[in-house]
Amino acid sequence: MKRFIFAIILVLAFCADSFALNLRPYMQTPPEVQVFAKRVIEDGGQIVDLEFCQKYTRLSKQLLTWSNGKFVGDANMGVKLDASGVSVQTLYDLSGNNNDAVQATVGNQPVWTQNVQGGRAGLVFDGINDILITANTISISGNTPRTLQLCFLIDPITIHPHVFGWGDQASLNTMFKIIVTSPAGSTGTWTLWGRGGGNDWETAISVTAGAFMNHVITYDGATADWFRNGLSSGTSNHVWITTATTAEIGKGAIEGAPFTGKVLTSSIFNAALTTAQRTALESFVDAYYSIY
Repeated sequence: MKRFIFAIILVLAFCADSFALNLRPYMQTPPEVQVFAKRVIEDGGQIVDLEFCQKYTRLSKQLLTWSNGKFVGDANMGVKLDASGVSVQTLYDLSGNNNDAVQATVGNQPVWTQNVQGGRAGLVFDGINDILITANTISISGNTPRTLQLCFLIDPITIHPHVFGWGDQASLNTMFKIIVTSPAGSTGTWTLWGRGGGNDWETAISVTAGAFMNHVITYDGATADWFRNGLSSGTSNHVWITTATTAEIGKGAIEGAPFTGKVLTSSIFNAALTTAQRTALESFVDAYYSIY
């Protein structure tokens, strides 16, 4: 009888341990990701890669950048597709601010596409009228420090396409946006627009069509530094007096022509990331997407 009871105890212990092992990946999910996943699913969206969301969140908290995130949208985090399961209605914001980038008009929605880069999904913009706009204002105005990050490919290069940023063209010194300024062709020049030549980027930033590149622009309130695939492309000492507006991915609602290309990930922080923070996030994105 004692042996029988002991055997039952062993079986129960083994089952309990196995059950705990099965639950362990879910129990280790950061609470911020649990809230994010619940919100996405209840809204009718889908979590593309839960592990990617987990790793990004853990790294951001380790680097002390989590609280600075104003918008974090990635094609492999959370998306809501239209009825056909193709175009993107919502690119969900992982930052905790619920500042999702949305588009209600099907004809203006980018297409969610698998195997865009490194075996990962991406958003494809048609160069006609595709645009995603954040639901809420990016509350980074004046010359407040900030960091803008975008990993994307453009092809072909057209005249003055707007890629990513926020701010309004209605008055001088009001924008913080990446826009191409060179004529159409296989190569071109990027600029960071303030509004007109007075606050544009001072150093030409070359770009080649058809190649993914991870862009990070840090601004400490006085100097902006533009990094491409981890390498600095020079600095600009203009004082950026930016208007707080919604952010746009793709065609600018007021300024900038439609953008033809693919976007993997985009984010905005209300601080100028340190070298250690920036390089860690750049390496994380590169390891996931195999950019460089």
